[in-house]
Amino acid sequence: MSPLMKSLSCLLAGMLMAAAQAHAEPSGPQGDRSQRLLEQAGKEGELSIYTSMAEKDISRLVKAFETKYGIKTKVWRSGTDNVLQRIISEARAGRDEVDFVLSTAPEMEALHREGLLRPVDSPLQRELIPEALPEHREWTGMRVYVYVQAYNTQRIRPEDLPRSYQDLLDPKWKGKLGVESKHEWFYTLVQSMGEEQGLRFFRKMVATNGMTIRKGSTLTANLVSAGEVPLALNLYLHVVEPLLAKQAPIDYLSLSPTIASTDGIAIMRGARHPHSAELFYDFLLSDGQKILADNSISTNRRDEAVLARFKPIVFSDPVRILDSYEKWDKLFDDVAHGH
Repeated sequence: MSPLMKSLSCLLAGMLMAAAQAHAEPSGPQGDRSQRLLEQAGKEGELSIYTSMAEKDISRLVKAFETKYGIKTKVWRSGTDNVLQRIISEARAGRDEVDFVLSTAPEMEALHREGLLRPVDSPLQRELIPEALPEHREWTGMRVYVYVQAYNTQRIRPEDLPRSYQDLLDPKWKGKLGVESKHEWFYTLVQSMGEEQGLRFFRKMVATNGMTIRKGSTLTANLVSAGEVPLALNLYLHVVEPLLAKQAPIDYLSLSPTIASTDGIAIMRGARHPHSAELFYDFLLSDGQKILADNSISTNRRDEAVLARFKPIVFSDPVRILDSYEKWDKLFDDVAHGH
């Protein structure tokens, strides 16, 4: 074989070996990406998180992350509005205090518009539903929130349950209806009905039967269990199911269409510990998904069983919600109070 052919043969063999290694490289956190992040995160040694996630849930995730990687993690937790306001205020003051944020999708989209997030391209995003992945990739949905109609089993008989939203216009529901104060659900449901028709439906329902407003899905679910709110129209599935498992007098149904929304995780553009943040990002989309599922929290994975149980599902659009936030916040309040 000529020297030229030998060189070409060696080059080809090298290329084939490299291709085989690349193909064999795992796409999850065990690959080169994970090794790089581990090394750099180890040098940083810490991570700062701002979140609106329930304390028990974020504590569970952080504990598992710290145990696995030894990264000291500091968490500040508050309501969605407070998280958003603090991040924006600190950024405008030139203070990069937070590396990682986990909150609801409209608030994440607001941070994107402020230019405070950086895009992340993780191989683990391929396992998620399209609704969890905005085109800019500056945040990624980790959990899916499914809204259900929860009722007190001692106040409402199975044969009396509504089969459609139109059934709620029946006067037998007078004084029995309640909602949790989430105008994102209201906006999405109204749009799915057609805005004019949807608003007409809600106004007629409230005029006929009334509708109390409560704040907090957990509080409202407890009020359903106590019989104070016989039928709540928009509670999170993951809040209702644990009460059902404890044999509380509560159950749920899902009127069509099922409304759902997502949250978001993101890395701050000015993160002082970017590799630790990215390691946590991948952790949440891998180990974290199993931890959530083991605790009855639905995830945005394509194989999520909850997504197959509820059809059709209409997802809230965080961009449209953000664009018309004040309008629909006021509309929800006005309609719910019969104005």
